[in-house]
Amino acid sequence: MSQDAFYYQVQMEEEYMSKMKDFVEELRTEFVLSTQEYCCYCGNEKEQEQCCGENHFVTFADLFEDVQNVILDAEIKQYERATK
Repeated sequence: MSQDAFYYQVQMEEEYMSKMKDFVEELRTEFVLSTQEYCCYCGNEKEQEQCCGENHFVTFADLFEDVQNVILDAEIKQYERATK
């Protein structure tokens, strides 16, 4: 790989990561503003039948950050599969 090709690849990767970071922040904002509720224990959406059996639901904004990140990661993976 030539030096120019290497620098181009690095530049493209940095641009992708920057755009992905912006996309994740937009997605987080969209989820925070949503009224969709999630199970506090398993993170599943309230409408889903696959809850862990608990009956305590909150909005995305009220979930712990690590649970929010799991939900966002799943959403991003689904987006990536759909756009390939």
